[in-house]
Amino acid sequence: MPSPSSRRSLLARVRSGVRAFLLSDEPPEWFWRTPGVSQPATSGVTVTDQTALRVTAVLSCVKVLAESISTLPLMVFERQASGDKRPAPEHPLTEILHTLANEESTAQSVRETLCAHVLLRGNAYARVVRDGGGDVREIWPIAPGCIQADRPRPGGPLVFRVSETGVPPETLRADQVWRIPGLSWGGATGLSPIGIARESVGLALALETNTASALKHGARIAGIVTHPHVMDDPEYKRFKESWDEAYGGVTNAGKTVILEQGARFEKVGMTFEDLQFLELKKFQVAEIARLFRVPLHMLFDDKAQPRANMEQASLEFVVYTLRPWLVRFEQTIARDLLLPTERRRFFAEHNVAGLLRGDFAARMQGYALARQWGWLSVNDIRRLENQNGIGPDGDVYLQPLNMTPAGETDAPAAEEAA
Repeated sequence: MPSPSSRRSLLARVRSGVRAFLLSDEPPEWFWRTPGVSQPATSGVTVTDQTALRVTAVLSCVKVLAESISTLPLMVFERQASGDKRPAPEHPLTEILHTLANEESTAQSVRETLCAHVLLRGNAYARVVRDGGGDVREIWPIAPGCIQADRPRPGGPLVFRVSETGVPPETLRADQVWRIPGLSWGGATGLSPIGIARESVGLALALETNTASALKHGARIAGIVTHPHVMDDPEYKRFKESWDEAYGGVTNAGKTVILEQGARFEKVGMTFEDLQFLELKKFQVAEIARLFRVPLHMLFDDKAQPRANMEQASLEFVVYTLRPWLVRFEQTIARDLLLPTERRRFFAEHNVAGLLRGDFAARMQGYALARQWGWLSVNDIRRLENQNGIGPDGDVYLQPLNMTPAGETDAPAAEEAA
């Protein structure tokens, strides 16, 4: 029987290992070998966030999401006592999120980089540089592989160990890091989508490699050349080299085969049509699109049609694909970039109105109804169309004269009717 001290020591090591596992953005190797959990890619292809980008479907999904999110206007607003919100261009964070994130990078490029990190690795990190008053002055992205979340003591605050090439290792406090986790088990760090779905991505990579290799050798599976007698090494080497030179490669496909000394060629295997390479590659594109929840028509699949129309498809993309990521960004901004004393007063929000607008005729009809019933002014409508207002006269709201509050009677109208 182990002693109580040894049992406590073992329990401490187990707890430490569990904490390290929940804080890791890439599960350890033993996790992938556990029965019932996905194994490393069996296709023989090494799958990482870098190699995954060689698959055009992965690259397209990452670009669609990262570019869509990073180009949306992201502004800081102030809550008003009436419940309204007021743009706060004077807040220091507005410049960081909307224009320049640091002295070398624009806000759009930094947000795009962070989107790519969290989409591929499940986590995005940025170094936060503050002034003496605690306001954010710069944001610098950190590669996910160079930073590790840690909790030195149970129940204590998170710290981040940074080990970048050419820079001495350092430890950052939680208020010095903007972290954006994806799907997570412990909440502190996210799981790598590429690591979890490595079989699908690995199969797509293997198909690309197999197709390129087949094209290199004439776009057909190799056949068998039989010879009536056994060739010695020099004769065999000369025959093979002349065969590859004459009939190997894409440029030699379709040539007439001429053999010497009674040799015969017999085709074995199957063509691309027999193997259904194209169908399998299309299926893998759909698999990867499901992984990132990107509609197939946005990957330029000409046979993928939206459910209803393009306007409805765009609305579904914003609601079901973009919105979860936008909420992640906005809430982590409140946690990591705003001061604790500012969180009840200020907040960051994306403007998705441009993505939700319909065609011109539908917009004009909607504006006419809003103007007629008095909940949009001329200036409100012009701002929605990205135009300047027309002055104080444009802030007038109309009110229908034949409408009265419920329960009240229009006395002049009643007397006239009598």
